[in-house]
Amino acid sequence: MKASLARRLAVLLSSAGLVLAVLPIAPAEAQWVFIARKAAQRIHHMTEQGQNGQPGYDVASVILEAPADKVFAVALDHARNNKALRMLMVDPAGMRFQVAEGDRTATLNVIELNNEVSQLMIAGTAGRGEDPTSSRVVAAVMRVCAEMKKSCSLAR
Repeated sequence: MKASLARRLAVLLSSAGLVLAVLPIAPAEAQWVFIARKAAQRIHHMTEQGQNGQPGYDVASVILEAPADKVFAVALDHARNNKALRMLMVDPAGMRFQVAEGDRTATLNVIELNNEVSQLMIAGTAGRGEDPTSSRVVAAVMRVCAEMKKSCSLAR
C-alpha cells in the first residue's frame, strides 16, 4: 500500500514539475510575438560620422513578417539587377552579401527569427552629412520592403 501511494505521489510530482516547466514558455512566446508585431516594418537607422577623414557607418534594419530565404532572394535579385553595383561577396548559406558602388561598400544580412519572421540589416559606409531619410541603406531597405509588398516606415 505504501509503495503504491509513493508511486502515485512520484507520478503526481513528476507531472506537476513537467506542467510547471512548460507553463512559462507560452506567455514568453506570446510576449515575443507581441513585441515583434509592434516592431515589424519599422526601419531603425543609425549613423556614425567618420573622424580624421575616415568614412562613417550607416546601418538600417527592419523586421519583416516574411520568410528569411524569400527576403534574401528578393534583396539579392535586386542587387544583381542594379548595374551601378558590383557584387563583392555572396554567402547564400549565411544569407549575406556585400556590394560596392564607387568607393562605398555595403553588407546585407538576413536573419531568420522564426519561419515567418526575419530581420533585414544593411550596414555600409556613410555619406557625409546625409539626411537619415535620404540614406542609401535606408533607401535599399525601403526597396526590399516595397518588393515584398510591405509598408515600411522610418522609426522616429
